[in-house]
Amino acid sequence: MLSNLGRLKRRIQVPFLVCVAVVALLPFPAAAQEVPNADLAVLSNAANVKHGHVGQQVTFTILATNNGPDTTANLFVNATFQGLELEEEICDLGVSPDTPSCEYSNIAGGQILTTTVIARIVATGSRTAALGVCASSPDPINDTDASNDCLTATVKVIGKR
Repeated sequence: MLSNLGRLKRRIQVPFLVCVAVVALLPFPAAAQEVPNADLAVLSNAANVKHGHVGQQVTFTILATNNGPDTTANLFVNATFQGLELEEEICDLGVSPDTPSCEYSNIAGGQILTTTVIARIVATGSRTAALGVCASSPDPINDTDASNDCLTATVKVIGKR
């Protein structure tokens, strides 16, 4: 009887080991990543002058933040120009690619970022020049308040336009 029990154990072990080996080779789907809750916001966009002439240089200081609560992997501060031409962009903690934007990484909730844009007023015939800025992320996030993502600063153009 013992010899029959030994043969039965061997018969069960071999198929069991084969099954374990096959299961170990099966691909398992990756765990779903949680999308962070991050309220991106532009806190201020201010020009160093209220009035300017065509050809005059204007410096804009932009403060952007992640109001949290979660950290966001990437935050971009993108600029659009009306009656202005970009001369320089300075990103305090990020990088500025060859586009009018600053790219910041790993922004914790409450962290404030400063972007400085230096632009020259160009002739367009308009009475104002404007710099619009928006905070965004290329990564999926739950932006809990999208209404505070963009701000525009204007400068009144005086003299010949």
